[in-house]
Amino acid sequence: MSILKKIIKAKKAEVKLKKEKMPLEKMLEDITRSPANRNFRDIFEYNDFSVIAEIKKKSPSKGTIKAAISVKSIAKTYEAAGARAISVVTDKKFFDGRLEYIDEVKKYCGLPVLRKDFIIDEYQIYESRWAKADAVLIIAAALEKKQVSQFVKKTRFLNMTPIVEVHSSDDMAKAVSSGVDIIGINTRDLKTFKINFGSIKNLIKIVPRDKYVIIESGILDVSDMDALVTDSRIKGALIGTMFMKMNEKQIKETISRINSKFGS
Repeated sequence: MSILKKIIKAKKAEVKLKKEKMPLEKMLEDITRSPANRNFRDIFEYNDFSVIAEIKKKSPSKGTIKAAISVKSIAKTYEAAGARAISVVTDKKFFDGRLEYIDEVKKYCGLPVLRKDFIIDEYQIYESRWAKADAVLIIAAALEKKQVSQFVKKTRFLNMTPIVEVHSSDDMAKAVSSGVDIIGINTRDLKTFKINFGSIKNLIKIVPRDKYVIIESGILDVSDMDALVTDSRIKGALIGTMFMKMNEKQIKETISRINSKFGS
């Protein structure tokens, strides 16, 4: 069984339990009292290039990246360093993430927040809005074509920004047909979790010109960006592991270098 299939199997069981603990009806009541979201899409509309800095404690491929974290400190550091948005990994079983981190990040910085998880049920989209996420990552490889389109529409209906993540030409077809504005090209094969930078060059060729593209995974040095940012449609990079291994000074220096090199 591939890593992706293992994660999806566990996620289905997790969502089933969550529905029992927090019924959708109760969540909807809370959502009606939630504050307005921050506009995630605008970071691409008004900037030449945007760094989306991620909070991620561990992963199936890297193991523990940073065991003990201060979400408050990381969020403040990312904002001060010049990141345009923050990605929060919320999967607990495989990534040691927490849904609560989203609200905590928003308390301490003014950046829009992306929920990064394995979204396999519409319930999780409502849950994302309930948790105060501004954007939701929808992984095409985990869903059927019809589901991708449905999840994109539901995310927009709840006033969040959808991002569809792709790993193959089949995934790209799902993303394009959904009408999503932002496409994340992941260099990591979710079946094996191996990195392949060549996937960017292959997939960018079939991205429609009216889409914003984010590159994801495998960026361990600014020099990696040179190999990946090869097209004007690439408007941002989602970076987690590299930043999580750095101290505050290194994060600020690195994001400054990226913004100077690829931004306006």
